[in-house]
Amino acid sequence: MPDSPMDYEPLDWSPGSWQRPAARKAAPILLLLHGLGASQEDMQGLAERLDPQQQVHLLTLNAPQRPVTLNRGYVMPAWYDLLGLGPDSAEDRAGMEEMAAALRGALAPVLRGRELILGGFSQGAALSLYLHLHAGFAARALLIFSGYLPLRHETPSAQANSAPIFWGHGRMDDILPLSYAQWGEEILLRQGYSVTREDYPMAHSVIAEEISAARSFLQQHGM
Repeated sequence: MPDSPMDYEPLDWSPGSWQRPAARKAAPILLLLHGLGASQEDMQGLAERLDPQQQVHLLTLNAPQRPVTLNRGYVMPAWYDLLGLGPDSAEDRAGMEEMAAALRGALAPVLRGRELILGGFSQGAALSLYLHLHAGFAARALLIFSGYLPLRHETPSAQANSAPIFWGHGRMDDILPLSYAQWGEEILLRQGYSVTREDYPMAHSVIAEEISAARSFLQQHGM
């Protein structure tokens, strides 16, 4: 039987969160982060399809509301400010650092030594990469759905405990073009990371074939 809600710590995250316990205690936690302007509800269905057998503890979060420069200062859910989507656009390093610190504090009582699988869609995928590559978040694996590599010119070299990365991207993505995935893979491989990248006949979205491939990837890495 799944753990009861009393068997895991409630998350102190004011924008809102959702958890679904695994079928066993101390299972890894799969944290999925949504894209710009979306909500954690967008990740719930994806999370449950990635883990229909309740092998991991599922967790999704809402991003805080903040003005987004890319959208003329309109206030919306965003993990950090987006200054542009061009390949040479400036990036909100300070916002990423602040979000990493906030997530570290909020997740500490929930993780309690458990392994973490990080992932997300679009901006949430980019933040997942930042958390692991730049902010020291240990992870068993990363799931990148239609994302991009933040601070790509400063990507550190892989370490012995660096997580394997699944990266799915749409060949017809008009928000984050396929070239972003290609650049990201090239840089990550050059820096010594293990990357499994798959391209799909879709725009800026997630499809069933991609979810199946991501699930197989997790199984290959011991989920």
